[in-house]
Amino acid sequence: MAIRLLCYPIPVVVTLTLSAQVIWAQSTGTGTSLGPVLPEQVAFPSNPVSEWAADHDLRFFGWANGGYTWSSTGTGLLEVEPRANRFGDAWLLDQAALVVERPLSAEGNESWSWGFRSEFYMGADAALLHPLDALGPTDNPRFGTDFRQAYFSFHAPILSDGGVDFKLGRQYVPLGYETTMAPYRAMYSESYAWIYSQNGATTGATATIHVNPRLDVIGGVTLGVNSLFDFRGRAPCYIARGLYWLGSGRRTKLVGTYYTGPQPIAAAKGHIGKWQTEAELQLIHNVNRRLTLVSETNLGWDTRDPANNLHTSRWYGTYGMAVIHVLRRLDVNSRAEWFDDVDGSRIGKRGDYGETALGLNFMPAHSVNFRPEVRWDVAGSPVFGPTTASRLQSHQWTYALEMLVKF
Repeated sequence: MAIRLLCYPIPVVVTLTLSAQVIWAQSTGTGTSLGPVLPEQVAFPSNPVSEWAADHDLRFFGWANGGYTWSSTGTGLLEVEPRANRFGDAWLLDQAALVVERPLSAEGNESWSWGFRSEFYMGADAALLHPLDALGPTDNPRFGTDFRQAYFSFHAPILSDGGVDFKLGRQYVPLGYETTMAPYRAMYSESYAWIYSQNGATTGATATIHVNPRLDVIGGVTLGVNSLFDFRGRAPCYIARGLYWLGSGRRTKLVGTYYTGPQPIAAAKGHIGKWQTEAELQLIHNVNRRLTLVSETNLGWDTRDPANNLHTSRWYGTYGMAVIHVLRRLDVNSRAEWFDDVDGSRIGKRGDYGETALGLNFMPAHSVNFRPEVRWDVAGSPVFGPTTASRLQSHQWTYALEMLVKF
């Protein structure tokens, strides 16, 4: 079976693909706020620790999430997808995180300010994304530890009226729409694009220039994929990103990213070529306080891939999400995606992949989220099933229930 016939060529996808996602942070505008509350926004009774932190411009917060996933293909560690909940018929502690942060001053752009963020987490997600030479266990797929971020930042009132924000240290790669950390994404499982061509945290230096109220430009140098103050490859990697709001109402945003270097993103085993490049395009339209439309398309290539007879390996993909704030405490989430690993350099098995997912986000309190999800994956060849299975399948159903607690 092949699903390529259902997909448009990549230039058409870039131009025409339109999908939907609601911004799940608190909505702006008048009326009751909708969607989940971020952990740093959860209000708790004042105490001596919180008062001391406020006096020193510090914030302490965190979260924990875990869930159960059932798979139609069997029990145990699953091949390919879903990610990061990659065990069939199993309960997982996905993340337990603690953040200590001093955010940059919000009082204005005309003065200097400094800050930092330390973001430590542990669990099954940290085991999946364990960085090179990091501390903690490396042989347990159900539990690991990681500093997902550990950076120093400062704002300089230079170059433009909005100034420049600098980050130095381990930080998220400004690439992609989804993110690793559970409270900042809409769904339990992640897209193919995220895990196989993004999934980024790295060590580096980035600068965000606030050119004007409608345009931000980001540039930076990193030490490569998933580095924790260490060096990947034979040279640094370089990233450039632009975020532009169309119109003065800030309802439509265009995002473009270009990331290149010897090892900017993870490759399948044996597929590390001479030089990798990825380009990304997002279009985000905020229809109203209940709905935002988002489209993301990615394409990448890796020159002189040793597992592809030293030819250039390529991959393409597009996905979208739809999240609707049905009620103040209930969202309906969905995602649809196509991913083409043309030469097997991302997943390790060349071919077309597709997935659709539907989920709810029930929020009985600001600090608690329940996110059930059903997902269907399909591929052009048998790739799905437990790693111990004697026979893989070309499609797979998964049903999951996640609980997220913020503190």
